[in-house]
Amino acid sequence: MNKNKKPQPREWKKIALTWKDMLPPSRPSLGDIRVYDSFAKQEIKKGKPFKVLILGATPELRDLLSRYCLLGYDLKVFLLDINPEMIRAMDSLVVIKGKREKKIIGDWLKTPFNNDFFNLVVGDEVMINIKKEERTDLLKEVSRILKPDGAFILRASYVNPRARKFTVKKSLAKYAEMYFQNKLSLTQIMNYLFEEFWELSYFRNKKNLISLKFLENDFKKELVSPGSTKWLLKRFLENSKALFNQYWSWEPKTEQLKRFKKYFKVEQYEAADDYFYSHILSIYYLKSKK
Repeated sequence: MNKNKKPQPREWKKIALTWKDMLPPSRPSLGDIRVYDSFAKQEIKKGKPFKVLILGATPELRDLLSRYCLLGYDLKVFLLDINPEMIRAMDSLVVIKGKREKKIIGDWLKTPFNNDFFNLVVGDEVMINIKKEERTDLLKEVSRILKPDGAFILRASYVNPRARKFTVKKSLAKYAEMYFQNKLSLTQIMNYLFEEFWELSYFRNKKNLISLKFLENDFKKELVSPGSTKWLLKRFLENSKALFNQYWSWEPKTEQLKRFKKYFKVEQYEAADDYFYSHILSIYYLKSKK
């Protein structure tokens, strides 16, 4: 995983440890995996020995590819991540242990692979982890290592215009009520609060970034104001320590599509419907233009 602000090794360990408590939208849902599956099958069913690269070490994607191997498809799976701590953390969350996985430590922008090496590249939220000015470089690199008939399948979020109207106070009140009505678990609420605060933070700066850091003053204000949601905010801030000072890059959907189309043909894209905010997290099926 490439960060706009690269954490130190100790910070990586903290981030890796939080991953097990992440739920959709932070991690792919069952609905997301069904979409990945429908797109990937169109490539893998072509038969013959097949090389797949996962950008990162997302356990849900690794399990999906391992299932294809169990079904008899001749797949060789590679993982590429700049951080060994994240790979180790993700290893513990994989259900189907892939015997044919090859794990490589390296940068997504400068991969160690030859031209036309892979039939398929997959990733989850890889664009958001790359600086905006480097995203075209990433797509160019993926295009380089893909075979002429290869494909790139990824889940990619984009700016939610509705988030401009979000506030920390309203989000806390909404999810506190859902919790007391037993509509969502506390773990689900932590994930949805993170998503809403993330989205709101985009409109609190002019750098096309999202970060909890941009809402620091809002959090301080809520912690000293009268109300019954302080307990929820305190719990959220405790849970989010490892991610509080990290920054990610976001862009509008139109800008993202334009960027994709420079190196790929947009074959299909589809969003799951089994979690909040899935509508801004489409999964794209991109075909090489080579």
